[in-house]
Amino acid sequence: MLIARRTPVSPPPTAASAHRIFINYRRADSGGWARSLHDNVDERLGRGRAFRDVALEAGVDYHEHVESLLDRCDVLLAVIGKRWMTITDDEGNRRLDDPDDLVRREIARALQRPDVQVIPVLVDGAHMPSERQLPPDLKPLCRRQAYELTDSRWEYDVESLSRRLSDLLDEKPPRAWSKARPGRIASSAALLVLGAFLLLALKPLLDGSAPVKAAELRNATLDRDISFGQYLDRKHMSRESYTAPLLARQGALVTFDFRIEGYKDKRLPLRWQLFDAQTGDQTKQGSDVSIIPTADIDQASWDFWVPVPRGDDRRYFVQLQLYDDREAVPIGWLRTATFRP
Repeated sequence: MLIARRTPVSPPPTAASAHRIFINYRRADSGGWARSLHDNVDERLGRGRAFRDVALEAGVDYHEHVESLLDRCDVLLAVIGKRWMTITDDEGNRRLDDPDDLVRREIARALQRPDVQVIPVLVDGAHMPSERQLPPDLKPLCRRQAYELTDSRWEYDVESLSRRLSDLLDEKPPRAWSKARPGRIASSAALLVLGAFLLLALKPLLDGSAPVKAAELRNATLDRDISFGQYLDRKHMSRESYTAPLLARQGALVTFDFRIEGYKDKRLPLRWQLFDAQTGDQTKQGSDVSIIPTADIDQASWDFWVPVPRGDDRRYFVQLQLYDDREAVPIGWLRTATFRP
């Protein structure tokens, strides 16, 4: 969704001032979050870098207007709240299932463009949908690493996302205004992508090096009934600095395997969140811990303890994300199976 004066025959005043970040959201789901995100991005990256819909002049062809803006942006932020997947129209049909739904059209168009970075932004305790919950043209969204914005860590989360956006915008110059036909634009983009692919493929042959950075988290398991004191005992750690109520507190021990390549001796923050599986609400969030790989390719098992509420029939799951050494880019993601304490 977008708002700006439509000027089809004139380019923007300067390339540097052109909007380059498209904020996609559904008003009934995340309008307030999108507005706050827009304000914070403006504050950190400079006014005019991002846009969202605020007003639209009468007589403007909305679809043409949005498509022209999407064709000039470098990043689309898809803001996803707890009701993003379930909001319905007046007839009770899920809006996301309508091919003409504007939110769906905007994301689908951006996903089709190899030169646009699509970043899901989770707000209000939402979590990423699965492929089976999305229409075919939105399924690739599930393979994009998401950023989570929370009330309790708002400044930190927005700063981390802003650093990533700044890096993305610095990687390529602003797009020039073009009157070329869509077919010609698509052909040019395809040639550029092919050229970039060939260059990357040949680079190891030219300079003899092919640095790789990657991370994978897998095989999550959990012990659903373990106190914090028992966890310390398993880790052969002292109980002396902890109170009796904390030692007796019940929780779950989550264990997973990791394989990390290209981050030797780098401190990689690991964050976990506990979610209500039925509502999607985040109920707890852990303090950052760090994995520090000791080799160019490091793989091992890791575990941590999560306090879990007792005395109710709710089901939960734990989600964790591993970030790069700049704390800007999620490089690994994992979610446990749902469980009842």
